[in-house]
Amino acid sequence: MADDTLQPAPMLHWIRERERIRVRKERGDAPPWTDDPILSGYRFCCVRREDDRGTIWIRRNIREPYADHPMLWLMLCIGRQINWPNTLNWLMTAWGAWPDSDGFEPRLMTAAMNVRKSLGEKLYTGAYVISAPSTKGADKQAYICEQVIGEQWNRRDGFARHFAGQPSLRTTHERLTRVKGWGPFMAYQAVVDMRFTKLLSGAEDVSIWAAAGPGTLRGLNRIHGRAVDYALSQGQALSEMRAIYRIVQQETGVHMDFSDVPNILCETDKYLRVKNGEGKPRALYVPGRGS
Repeated sequence: MADDTLQPAPMLHWIRERERIRVRKERGDAPPWTDDPILSGYRFCCVRREDDRGTIWIRRNIREPYADHPMLWLMLCIGRQINWPNTLNWLMTAWGAWPDSDGFEPRLMTAAMNVRKSLGEKLYTGAYVISAPSTKGADKQAYICEQVIGEQWNRRDGFARHFAGQPSLRTTHERLTRVKGWGPFMAYQAVVDMRFTKLLSGAEDVSIWAAAGPGTLRGLNRIHGRAVDYALSQGQALSEMRAIYRIVQQETGVHMDFSDVPNILCETDKYLRVKNGEGKPRALYVPGRGS
């Protein structure tokens, strides 16, 4: 049945134009790559998450080289919590700070992070709002490494049994959100990374399930003509995302994974926020930075 409330034009425009920008940039065309002042002035993710610079780095440096490692799932979780390639490279080369050997200990990860901090180096990306300790002045590195990642490390046997079965994206997401520091949004980022590895590539719900974060919900509300802050349930959001997935590739010619649907909705929300004069994204577009 057709959804008469769906007004997809802004989303379809964003998809077509953002993909043209990516193609023109990668082809080596001289800027500007678009006549759209919003897309040329602000930083937006790619249509496909797999084309974003951060995900490309994770694919090349974690997903592929550690494809058969039993702790791949934890490496991907660390990758999204830190999400800064220079810091991740540092951890990979510091003894005991990366879970690729029996010597891994969360406290050694903390030590390596704080050495990097003492050198005045950036530790985390600004792309995600990650969990922080509740006590003012507490060591954030100790919290991330020993409590957030540390709790996952302590539960590694349970995670091993989980991945040894036939887990779905949904059940993996649910398991992750039961760990301290893993809200629904961050857990979904790690799950999507796992979706493109043998951990979850064969999951039964790769083409029908996705989590809708705050930006995705706002995007859905906008293209259905609802109030931006309408309290949309996850069930209704999933139903609407499935309907969108059925039309976006046909309408735009851009092939994408179902896991890209939350992304395009979140970015459409950012785009319309600017277009409607409601606010601006956090980051301006700077040549040479981002995807």
